[in-house]
Amino acid sequence: MQNLQKKEKKMKFNIYSIFLIILILNGCSISNDSVIPQIEFPSEYDTTIIDKKNSSIEEMWWENYQDKKLSSLIEETLKNNYDLQIAMANISLTRASLSSSISERYPTIELQGLANKQKTSASVFESTSQNKYNNYSLSAVLNYELDLWGKYKNAENSANSSLLASYAARDTIKLSLVASVIDNYFLLISLNEQLNIINQIILTKEQILKKYQTQFDAGSISKIDIYQEKSSLTNINIEKNSIQQAISLQKSTLALLVGKTPKEIDEFSKEIFKEKLPKDIVVPLNLPSELLNNRPDIKQAEENLKASDYNISVAKAMYFPNISLTGLIGFESMNLDNLFQSNSAKNSLGSNLVSPILNTGKISANVDSTKANKELAEINYKKTVQQAFQEVYDILNKRDAILKNMEHQKTYTKNIEEIYRITQNQYNQGYVDFIALQSAKRNYLSSQTNLIKLNQSLISSTVSLYKALGGGWSKEYLNEIEKL
Repeated sequence: MQNLQKKEKKMKFNIYSIFLIILILNGCSISNDSVIPQIEFPSEYDTTIIDKKNSSIEEMWWENYQDKKLSSLIEETLKNNYDLQIAMANISLTRASLSSSISERYPTIELQGLANKQKTSASVFESTSQNKYNNYSLSAVLNYELDLWGKYKNAENSANSSLLASYAARDTIKLSLVASVIDNYFLLISLNEQLNIINQIILTKEQILKKYQTQFDAGSISKIDIYQEKSSLTNINIEKNSIQQAISLQKSTLALLVGKTPKEIDEFSKEIFKEKLPKDIVVPLNLPSELLNNRPDIKQAEENLKASDYNISVAKAMYFPNISLTGLIGFESMNLDNLFQSNSAKNSLGSNLVSPILNTGKISANVDSTKANKELAEINYKKTVQQAFQEVYDILNKRDAILKNMEHQKTYTKNIEEIYRITQNQYNQGYVDFIALQSAKRNYLSSQTNLIKLNQSLISSTVSLYKALGGGWSKEYLNEIEKL
């Protein structure tokens, strides 16, 4: 009897020792720390508009335009746009995937109940009679697969990186939408401003044509002068129609961005917008490396790279054995009345080991696939950073060219304005005729049109630059999500 008790104690000790070793191994992992490629940047941009005193970008930077209509359109866009709603749905999907991955790391406990009534056959096992018996049981069953090689931990880390990437993807769409609304809004205002100028030019041309008609009737000019002025007026009217069509298309585009329904788009096209562009706003800049950290698309590429790195560790873990623990505690009886009595209690504790032998080729193929995905993610990360720098670099050069052209155009417009003023004085003194005066006025108005187009191009480049610099986006809130 004593020998039997000693054997039982020894067996229990061995079982507990095995479980202890398993639990220690459970902290092991074959994963490596993800390394984000380092990319060198120039110390600063070669441009004259860098403002080192103010190197931050406000989150709602468009409010510096002091346009309530624009702010309301952006607010409406962020509520209604379908692309943004799709991005939000993707966040929900990746969050659910993360929750599923987290649950894999913890034990599952299930309640199992059984009520069975059975009648045996008298034709088997040399039985001469049929037996009837009942079987009732109620048990709590524990199942737990030990994460010996960090498979589930790395799967959770991968899912978490995918979640952060989905947030960054949403913010990339949000930034693009805001920039598109602002750009299209100011383009619409520019077109309205151009339409106002061209209406004044048409009025001037019509007055010149009337004067030509009077001179023709008096026989002082030939009919060819009349036709030349009529053809010039026709061309300007064609240009006016093109601007009006562009305004209609621009309103439709803006309405679609805002998320208007077809009926609302029609109503939106009848709304009155401003007819004068605002002044350009100041663009604060800093070192390129710091600026590029504030772009959500780079954060998205970075998190996708991390996720692919974790997936390699998950795939490699399949080479190693899996050990599962199972436990059961409950009651079992052939009589329902005795089910919960002490002599009906039962329990069990065991483990299960599964190790791959002949399917390592499939596992190797899966590892190779995850490595290829990581290589693609790394290439995409480098490409995203490269494109981000190129965008900022190109926009700064474009802005520099626009600013120089604007200075030349302002000088040209000032000279044309002076010519128009002198011509007005000469007309009042009788030195020039009405046609010369109207021609000077037309040239002055045309120079203003070019200035309007340049001003709109400058504002558009400012919007593009804010977008390229991340538009005031901050990844700090993602750090809080990562800690959850």
